[in-house]
Formats: sequence, structure tokens, C-alpha cells
Amino acid sequence: MKPKNTNHGASANARRAPKGADRPASSSRPSTSKTATAAKATFVPRWWMLPIVILAVIAFFVGTYYPVARVQYRETRERTRLESELAALKARNARLRASVDRLRTPEGVEDYARLQLGMVKQGEHVAVVIDGDESTQTALEAPTTPRIDSEEAAVPPVGPWTAFLDVVFDVE
Repeated sequence: MKPKNTNHGASANARRAPKGADRPASSSRPSTSKTATAAKATFVPRWWMLPIVILAVIAFFVGTYYPVARVQYRETRERTRLESELAALKARNARLRASVDRLRTPEGVEDYARLQLGMVKQGEHVAVVIDGDESTQTALEAPTTPRIDSEEAAVPPVGPWTAFLDVVFDVE
């Protein structure tokens, strides 16, 4: 029986010959020399590059996200400030409304005239006891302008994180 020809006409000796033995040295294919296989076998991963790559990724993330975070933080901070200012104005409005309701009654008008303007009813006598101290004299004098309500500045609470983020995002 005739052996099967699996190498398309190559003889059995040619099939057993090592690769590259019958080829010329100027072949376009890369040769498999001992140095190339030794380099592949002793490839050492470069673990020292891992921290550099991680830092580069973090720097890229910070560089792209920081402007967005800064705008968002400033807007959140402004919103918080405006909400606290609105709450203070609503409280002041409620106090003024109560004061107006009180001044619409005769007793309220009388109290305002006595306390703020220093007026007395006809036939009444006012006795002011002075201790001799100048601070009590100035406290007993009637104010020059009537004062119904005091202005209060609403300041949102500032904690340690808020102070830190104000520095990071350059918020005044």
C-alpha cells in the first residue's frame, strides 16, 4: 500500500526536516532564533508603570470633572444662600404682618405712641428715675426714628466640609 501524501508532493524526508532548514537565509519571514525565544520566555511585566497609569487616569478625571463640579458646587451654595434668605424674609414678613395687625387696633396705636414716640395721655405725668449713670439716661431717651422691626442678616450655616469645599472650589 502506498503512503498517503499529506504534504502535497513533498517527500517523507522533507517532512521530517526542521523548519527553515531548506529555506534560504534571505527569506522574508522572521527567523526563530534562540535570542527571540529567550526574550519571549523572560518577559518581565512592568509593574512599576501601574501607579503612573493610575495617576494619569486620576489626573485626566480630575481635569475633566473639576470645572463641572465647581459650577455645580457654586450653584448649590448660591441656592442654599437664597433659600435661607427667603426663609428669613418670610419670617420678617410674618413679624411685620403681626405688627400691622396690632397697629390696626386702638391699643396697638396707643402702645406704639407710648413706647416709640414717647407720648403720654392728657393728664398723665411721666416720672423717669435716673440712677445717675449716663448709660441709663441714653437708654431712656426716645429713639429719633420709629423702629418697628430690625433687619436681620440671614447667614447659612458653614461647617468644616463647607469651608474646605469653599477653598477647593474658590467660593467666597
